[in-house]
Amino acid sequence: MTAKALIHLTTGAVPSIALVEYMRTRLMAPPFHIDNDEETLNDTRSIVNDQKWLRIFPRCVASKDKSSKFMTRAVFVTFSMILYRRNILRKEYFATNYVAESLKLKTLDFNHQKAQKIAHILKSAGEAIALGYLDEIALVISNSDGKEEAIEVFSFKIHYFPDGGVVAQLNAEANGGCLTPVQKLANLEYEGTASVRDQFILMHRSIAVICQKIMQPLPDRHFANFRVKYTKEAPIDYRIKGFSDSPIFYTHHKDVLSANLGPLRPGCHGGVLGCASIFIEDSSRAEYILNKHIEKAAEELGWKYAINNSLPNTDTANMTPSSKSDDTEKKKTIASKSKSQKRSSPYSKRSDKR
Repeated sequence: MTAKALIHLTTGAVPSIALVEYMRTRLMAPPFHIDNDEETLNDTRSIVNDQKWLRIFPRCVASKDKSSKFMTRAVFVTFSMILYRRNILRKEYFATNYVAESLKLKTLDFNHQKAQKIAHILKSAGEAIALGYLDEIALVISNSDGKEEAIEVFSFKIHYFPDGGVVAQLNAEANGGCLTPVQKLANLEYEGTASVRDQFILMHRSIAVICQKIMQPLPDRHFANFRVKYTKEAPIDYRIKGFSDSPIFYTHHKDVLSANLGPLRPGCHGGVLGCASIFIEDSSRAEYILNKHIEKAAEELGWKYAINNSLPNTDTANMTPSSKSDDTEKKKTIASKSKSQKRSSPYSKRSDKR
């Protein structure tokens, strides 16, 4: 079962918002103050005491309740950043927040009337996670209003761990040689709130890199809205506030390339963020740039982190992710490989600067 948001982000030279249907929602406080009354834990890896982090996220994300609260806020912050980085909304729609000294975020401003409506949409979708009813939420961008074919999609897929542990051990051989990002997520163990914080920082560095250094700008005239897909456990009559039924979730433009922007693994949930866009022009160059920047960020966090970003055509039946290698010879040949894999999008003549 799928649904579309009743708020459409109809953007042109001057972005605007059309409220298609009145949303009967009460005024909610920003999701930036939570009760950090977790029980005392012996394992200090499970606790983060950074005050900047605590302004948005729980001190500990091990329990089901705190894990779902983290995911609700992660959905809100992540899509706020995407709306900002892709210039879908004007800058006055956003406020500045920090989750660490090194990570400044732009989030939808609850003091801005129109931004508040979009924030409620994201908050309502996030709250469906606590019920186990949200399978995926996507920001879908198309050339014209009502068109199902997407020229760009940012998709956040949710995985549920009923007892907090790994549900099943999957292996590459069982899936034709590789695991999908969601299958890899199912294999991830929860390693404490500090690890989740680092995953979150790396994911948002990935968003900044792909939006600023890899993808071309969106065309001046485009249409965007949020869409959700429910889990099989959701009652047939269940609806997230602000969403109406839709027979089609979305379909990709035939020329899109895709990238995995990273996982999140709090105690009882998991999430994986992906992007598919016609504005990724060169798969090898994109993979190289994303890996380079994220590995540098991981080193700053003290991680030995290897990102596996696949940039194949999403309409390929059997996608085989290609992981970054430290082999020097591969780096030397990246330029020549890029020439053979480069293509132009319908908007390739647009400047990278706005």
